[in-house]
Amino acid sequence: MWWWNQERLHGELDMRTPIEVEQAYYAETETLLSPTGRQGNRSEQEPGQFNLKGTVYCGQCGERLIITNAKNRHGNVYPYFVCSGRHSGKTECTRQAMLIEDVERLIEKYYEMIEVSPGMRQDLAGKIHADFDLLMANETKELSRLTSERDRLDDERMKLLQAHYAGAIPIDLLKQEQDRIADQIGDIQHRIEAHHDEYASARANLDDSLGLLANIVSVYERADDANRRLCNQAFFHRIFIEEGGDVRVEYERPFGSLCDTEEQMNALNWAAEAKKKGEVQTGQRVVTLVEGLNLSHLGWLTGLEPATPATTTRCSTD
Repeated sequence: MWWWNQERLHGELDMRTPIEVEQAYYAETETLLSPTGRQGNRSEQEPGQFNLKGTVYCGQCGERLIITNAKNRHGNVYPYFVCSGRHSGKTECTRQAMLIEDVERLIEKYYEMIEVSPGMRQDLAGKIHADFDLLMANETKELSRLTSERDRLDDERMKLLQAHYAGAIPIDLLKQEQDRIADQIGDIQHRIEAHHDEYASARANLDDSLGLLANIVSVYERADDANRRLCNQAFFHRIFIEEGGDVRVEYERPFGSLCDTEEQMNALNWAAEAKKKGEVQTGQRVVTLVEGLNLSHLGWLTGLEPATPATTTRCSTD
């Protein structure tokens, strides 16, 4: 099942080329992270100290990795990640210290492995939109019932008004009944609009997420620490660094589904079947989606179904 956020991401359709969109994205994020809100950049502090802090964990014992600085006899400072469990004696972990620069390279390589191709992006988008169309079809009966109830209440309101004009209902009773009907109609109208808005918002959120996933290597490579931190927080709940250099992650939604190889295979199969049946109608819509997005608005996505544990994926960066 695909997951969405109830709040719309601030993305919009854009007919510019990918390069133009990417340049606009970087200009937007630089404006977003003004000097008053920025906590340093890559020229002011060692790469990785800001953007990975609080996100990386020891792959051996699961405790958080913390920063320590080692100084050699020449006065040169080397920043390391060390296991907080071993450092505090909380665990019996034997994990060795890791240069922050090396960990940063591991994360960059991981993004290279999970970035999707334009073709895969289109197949995933097509499958997602087809799933939403099916969900909307299943909601048709409920929407029809709500609409009928709203129309019935409108008729009741008009009859009450006519009865009042005929002298059959006093003004105080008319007002009481009209208020009751207005409250019920307002509630029904809100539910009808919510049905449409939630699906539209969900589609847009997932399209924006796919746009980021298809361009994450370039975005991450050129971003400063503040924007890298936003990327890492959007994609990952936790990043575990193993002793041998492997990276294991717990994804944030919806990236757990979008990066899942089984889901991607399902999307490929769906696209192949749809093409045979002549049902592929999403291609034009997909290629015109915004390539970049304001990462600060990519919040934690909630789902159609009760929350499940975050997806865990292990990949070797060798």
